[in-house]
Amino acid sequence: MSLDLFSSRFLFSSGAAKKLPSRRRVTFVAAAPSSPSTPSPPRSQDASSSSRQRSVRATPLSPNKGASRPAGSNGRTRRRRQRRTVEGGQEQGSCVPSVEEASIRVGTLYENGDPLGRKELGRCVVEWLRQGMQSMASKFASAELQGDMADLTTAALTLNWGSAEGQLGFVIQAQPYLSSIPMPKGLESLCFKACTHYPTLFDHFQRELRGVLLSYQNQGLIWDWRSTQTWKLLKEMANSTHHRAAVRRTTPRTKAVHSSIGVSLKKVRLMQDRIEDFVRHMSELLRIERDAELEFTQEELNATTMLDNNSKPSKPVEYLVTHGQAQQEQCDTICNLSVISSSTGLGGLHLVLFRIEGEHKLPPTTLSPGDMVCVRTCNSRGEGATSCMQGFLYNLGEDGCSITVALESRHGDPTFSRLFGKSVRIDRIQGLADALTYERNLEALMLLQRNGLLKSNASIDVVATLFGDSKDVMKMEQNCLIDWGESSVPDPRLSERCAFDDSQLRALSLGLNKKRPVLVIQGPPGTGKTVLLTELIVRAVRQGESVLVTAPSNAAVDNMVERLSRTCLNIVRVGNPARISPSVTSKSLAEIVNGRLGQFRKELERKRTDLRKDLRDCIEDDSLAAGIRQLLKQLGRDLEMKEKETIMEVLSDAQVVLSTNTGAADPLIRKTGCFDLVIIDEAGQGIEPSCWIPILQGKRCILAGDHCQLAPAILSRKALEGGLGKSMMERASLLHDGLLTTRLTVQHRMHDSIASWASKEMYQGLLQSSHSVASHLLADSPVVKDTWITRCPLLLLDTRMPYGILNVDCVEHLDPAGTGSFYNDGEAEIVTQHVLNLVHCGVSPNEIAIQSPYIAQVQLLREKLEEYPELSGVEVSTVDSFQGREADAVVLSMFGQTHWEL
Repeated sequence: MSLDLFSSRFLFSSGAAKKLPSRRRVTFVAAAPSSPSTPSPPRSQDASSSSRQRSVRATPLSPNKGASRPAGSNGRTRRRRQRRTVEGGQEQGSCVPSVEEASIRVGTLYENGDPLGRKELGRCVVEWLRQGMQSMASKFASAELQGDMADLTTAALTLNWGSAEGQLGFVIQAQPYLSSIPMPKGLESLCFKACTHYPTLFDHFQRELRGVLLSYQNQGLIWDWRSTQTWKLLKEMANSTHHRAAVRRTTPRTKAVHSSIGVSLKKVRLMQDRIEDFVRHMSELLRIERDAELEFTQEELNATTMLDNNSKPSKPVEYLVTHGQAQQEQCDTICNLSVISSSTGLGGLHLVLFRIEGEHKLPPTTLSPGDMVCVRTCNSRGEGATSCMQGFLYNLGEDGCSITVALESRHGDPTFSRLFGKSVRIDRIQGLADALTYERNLEALMLLQRNGLLKSNASIDVVATLFGDSKDVMKMEQNCLIDWGESSVPDPRLSERCAFDDSQLRALSLGLNKKRPVLVIQGPPGTGKTVLLTELIVRAVRQGESVLVTAPSNAAVDNMVERLSRTCLNIVRVGNPARISPSVTSKSLAEIVNGRLGQFRKELERKRTDLRKDLRDCIEDDSLAAGIRQLLKQLGRDLEMKEKETIMEVLSDAQVVLSTNTGAADPLIRKTGCFDLVIIDEAGQGIEPSCWIPILQGKRCILAGDHCQLAPAILSRKALEGGLGKSMMERASLLHDGLLTTRLTVQHRMHDSIASWASKEMYQGLLQSSHSVASHLLADSPVVKDTWITRCPLLLLDTRMPYGILNVDCVEHLDPAGTGSFYNDGEAEIVTQHVLNLVHCGVSPNEIAIQSPYIAQVQLLREKLEEYPELSGVEVSTVDSFQGREADAVVLSMFGQTHWEL
């Protein structure tokens, strides 16, 4: 029996490596010597030579025949060898395996992903592996220093390391280095087992390569070991699907887990099976959703009609920004900009300030901070004249004349140099699929599968609760590992100090119970969920807990930041500065770090200025100029080091860290360590894989939101029907007969006429109205006139005439900008007039909100309201962006009507 390998590039024998032609078929064979205690029969010289080889070797197959038979492998010799093994009672590890054993072991290379360590191999074999892999790692690392990475890159591509065949090729490639190290005496069998086990080899190679690169960095031979091409090739292999499948543990470390969560070994294995099924299913749904996003992006590319047929841009992003470039009135493009200055922001962001030529105001635009944009020079007609530099909009100047963009290109980039002194245009890039979110969701699922039930995992109780059955959960409670009751230390002044109703007090008490791993707080509209969470976070910090707060969207996170800013807590908002609301930037990590480094940067810039001046003066002295350049580089390194230290200080001192769900995968947050409590607000709007990102970083979690309101946004219908649209909050609320869930039942926002329908249709009639708002009207305010409009709590305006005919002006239209959205001009006019009537009755514009499910309708409403200065302050937004907030008067523009019975 033999194993054929197709992607091998090396033959290995006892002491040397011999190159093979590419795509040559080789076969693993093992040369088995006779037992030392048994005299060997006479053999030929070739056979004797083969028997002295104490390691694995590979021989090429004949092109027209099967595997060539190694010397000494005839039937009689093989039977004698087997008989000696049985009669001699040899200990395990004292002989080299037979051909059949070798084939089986290599054939089952991927059936067991458990890495082999000292317990299985022993100290001597592990040391032998370390020396061989260190030799291989040194060869790879030195190749980069000598500029020979092209050969190694070609080898990696030829072996296709990310594939199953490539992993076998990796094993083959390691053999020459292992064969050059003498095997420990009597342990040849274990050495053979280790040298053909891919997960073990990869683990040792990665460790040794990191050590070699670190030593090079310490010697000053390389700048950053993580940025080397060698390490990037290794991580590319590590991130491949086949690699993850190969090194994945087939069974959990059940011994450690059993004593940790207090359930039987059999139950733990059932939990692990459920986790693996869940991860497999969710990974497939994420892939389907990702494909749908990419397809949508491709449709955006194909929709381009304004592109000159004679010019074909080199990058897909060119197609995206050129779409509709002749119509700047669509507000996705700003032309006639000039570069004013550039600077380096936190984390090396390259910030470029642009201003409208002639000191004019910026035109009306839908661009907002965080939008992906393309920057390039333009000709006299405003058309793009150079290649696109991609970045994101950092901020819009308060003067209305300037705009700042964070670009990927750096100083010295020829394209960037061409921007100076030229007319520049900025375009929003539509329809780009976000690869980072997809990768972080997948990474969270892999961590859940690999570490979810390990004793070292801080969130093991959460994982066991969400994947165990009701009996498992009860068993954990009986063993005093968890507690489903309220806080064991109730505060008698709680109800007096907080104006909370009974349902809120119960949720607060449950949330403060440190032994409760999972709590689901369902907060219907107006029930005070955000106020409750704020109080819960304050009290959790007081009882010594570190808190991580996340939400699916930046808007929801910033809403929590605003609430917590009014407390005395030390909070830090982590995320892209361009996507953080201006009202909470003072609490952002970038702003805090910049404030602390202000004086340091001034001093550093002064030193840089002096050094640059000296560099100009000594331009003819090459040695002195080289020294000054080294000093300038050292100043840059000092700034980078100081930034990293300051960032870690800020995060370590923070009592509460806030970010989006996917933002919680930021290495900066991961390095801060485990949190005592993780709170996910608006959990009903996030897909479950994204919720696992923060949950796996905490000891217990609270899911707050309302799955009866907005659901996760899913593009693919197949993924939606497969269950990707079912949030973790919805799934958890149904587990263990509702044991994990508590509901807020009293709403403090709406007139009872509005709340009663929602209570009946969505909450089984359990949502009650507080006496303070049940009959409250706009007319009750002393500054508001008493009219029929202000005394009407719920007004429905039908844009259809009798017999279902639409009013002439109230016809739906597709947005000509190509966004796929809809607008209704007649309905927008009705909404504007109604808002005018409310303002004339004394309702403050700041207390009025207009919502619509369509972005085109939102933009149309904003344009109409701009015509009336007295309506300044009225907020117009989409339904999902307004989620979680409130206003005295809310006008909902539905754009169209379907005859549903309410």
